[in-house]
Amino acid sequence: MNLKIKKLNDIKYIIIGLFFIFSLSFCSPLGEQEKHSIILKSIYKTLYFLHPTPISIDNDFSKKVYDNFFEKLDNQKRFFLQKDLEDLSLYREKIDDFWIHGDPTFFKIIMKRFFRRVKEAEFLCFQILKKSFDFNQKEIYILGVHKLYYPKNQKEWIEKWRKYLKYMTVLEIITSTKQKEITSTKQKKITSTKQKEIWKNAFFNEKKRYIKKVEKYIQEYFRKIKIKKETDWFSIYVNVITSQYDPHTNYFSPKEKEIFDLNISGQTEGIGVELQDDKGFPTVVKLIAGGPAWKNKKIEIGDRIIRVAKNVNSESKNIVGMLLENSIRLIKGKKGSKVKLTIQKKNGSIEEVTLTRDIIEKKEIFAKSVLILDNNGDKYGLICLPEFYFNPENKNGKNAAQDMKKIIQELKKENIKGILIDIRNNGGGSLDAVIEIAGFFLGKVPILQIGPPNKKKKILKSHENQVLWTGPLVILVNEFSASASEILTAAIKDYKRGIIVGSNQTYGKGTIQTIYPLNRFLHFNEELGSLKLTINKFYRVNGSSTQLKGVNSDIVLPWKNTKNNFLKFMEKNQTNPMKWDYTDSIPSIRYYYQNLYIENIKYKSIKRLKKNKDLITIYNTIQSLENKFSNEKKFYLNWEELFYENLKIKKINDNLKKLRNNLNTFGTKTFPLYYRILSKKSEKQKKWKKNMSKDFYDISECINILRDFNEIPQ
Repeated sequence: MNLKIKKLNDIKYIIIGLFFIFSLSFCSPLGEQEKHSIILKSIYKTLYFLHPTPISIDNDFSKKVYDNFFEKLDNQKRFFLQKDLEDLSLYREKIDDFWIHGDPTFFKIIMKRFFRRVKEAEFLCFQILKKSFDFNQKEIYILGVHKLYYPKNQKEWIEKWRKYLKYMTVLEIITSTKQKEITSTKQKKITSTKQKEIWKNAFFNEKKRYIKKVEKYIQEYFRKIKIKKETDWFSIYVNVITSQYDPHTNYFSPKEKEIFDLNISGQTEGIGVELQDDKGFPTVVKLIAGGPAWKNKKIEIGDRIIRVAKNVNSESKNIVGMLLENSIRLIKGKKGSKVKLTIQKKNGSIEEVTLTRDIIEKKEIFAKSVLILDNNGDKYGLICLPEFYFNPENKNGKNAAQDMKKIIQELKKENIKGILIDIRNNGGGSLDAVIEIAGFFLGKVPILQIGPPNKKKKILKSHENQVLWTGPLVILVNEFSASASEILTAAIKDYKRGIIVGSNQTYGKGTIQTIYPLNRFLHFNEELGSLKLTINKFYRVNGSSTQLKGVNSDIVLPWKNTKNNFLKFMEKNQTNPMKWDYTDSIPSIRYYYQNLYIENIKYKSIKRLKKNKDLITIYNTIQSLENKFSNEKKFYLNWEELFYENLKIKKINDNLKKLRNNLNTFGTKTFPLYYRILSKKSEKQKKWKKNMSKDFYDISECINILRDFNEIPQ
């Protein structure tokens, strides 16, 4: 997530840089190639002047972009042949020059070759599907993208598609067969011999029906590739280039910027429906409670939207076959404006519906709280903050800091004895919001330092004159607590204001981004999109960067200290991450709690956790079995081998189910906690509360730690 800064002194440098290449104004519409050239030049100069760690734009850079763009277009290596890479290799060391001069030549040439291969592959697929597959033949399909090679010739290319289509057919067969087994089991227990008979019958007597299903899937797959606009492919190309600078510098096309704004603000303006592409028809799969479509009562789940008039006076436009995201852009619009939809009902009838657009909230990212009661009747507040959200277009929109403040004030009225803030999986958000939230617990003190490496740092302070909560505090984190989450965690840890609990370290993103609209310095009729740009790094008050190293928990929960497949998605495993470094610490930091006090709480927790050997054993066994599944790379295409493999997997699944049941039983008895929602209960809150009651391992130990704060004398 980006971290927004209200005022940037660096803006003057971008104006200087862009002045040299954009002294002309573009008032008339330009062609796609000229537009792409302007975007490339604009982004190159912006990065040249503003990126904190400039990179060498040379042949090595060119080779990386060349290889990575092929990979992005065809990561399963099913479209391009080795010959394509050889034919276009004369461009492999020229992309650096193209980048500097804003030349989209390589993009145009590779896309031309790509679409040629797509057309050929589509024809080839339907030729393959006309023939029958031999499910007695012993062969496997390799899953994943590692160790895949571009086909050397036409024969290898055909074989690659044949295996993929056979794999897709097998998936269709076993999905249906498993459903039959479930139905049969409900009626009576079936023997393994009977099961095998069901499988064999599906593979040899019913396969034509499943091949027809795969044909429809493939038809839809190629339709979506072909209707994708050049702008979308160009966005991918630009982001291959920007990713060479760091993983968080990205180009957003105008529609991608809309999606970004929705994700960071939790708000959009529209009619309150979720749509899914069903063979080219935008189909309603969810009505958002309280939204215009929900209130209207004329639209139901399963209805298809076939035409849209962006406002009541405009012409109605056919959206069947259009990319879903483009259909959604037509339906969305400013609050208070009207949109006219032509709906094909589930019964086939056609109706017209006019709706007034409104603000739709994505409530799952908003802060929520619950009151926890322990066996002694003591109350503790749990605040779940999935994101440091803010509205980039509206300062009066939803804001994480304002919501957190209200929640803390409500919890204080309940005479709670401690607060637990759950920021697991919180990927970050607004810099302003996190500084304000940190101030609720620390007051008016320095929260972090920002600046480019090897340069003087700016100290950012909270403006909270009075601490909102002075009592015990625990922060719960995991490997996906990133960016703004790490700022809050680091500040609480460095001032010894509370205890950090969870995984060994947080995500490790210590960089700050801001967003520059590319039209900012140009008079151009069309939207060019925006650049999310890394401008600085942030440093803790102790001087350390959180980049790569993250923030270490004071108490590592034993069940979080296992080898986890998700660890490969942390910052240090991303492409071209910025390096860790440090700066001077802020002098005269006043510790909230004494070190001995914190160490006593840690000691009690570690001693308590060591007693839960059974819990740790069960959890580690579950992790081991789950990792075994995720590490599997091969898939049998022989029906009999697959049948026995399925029996083995079923046995593992049954064991997992038993282990999870044991874990729930063990946890419920060992950690009895009672939850009560304070605010008005919504369906989402009830669901969250229900899921949270299963999350007793992490939550209960955090409550024990809060209890220890009150028991150990200072």
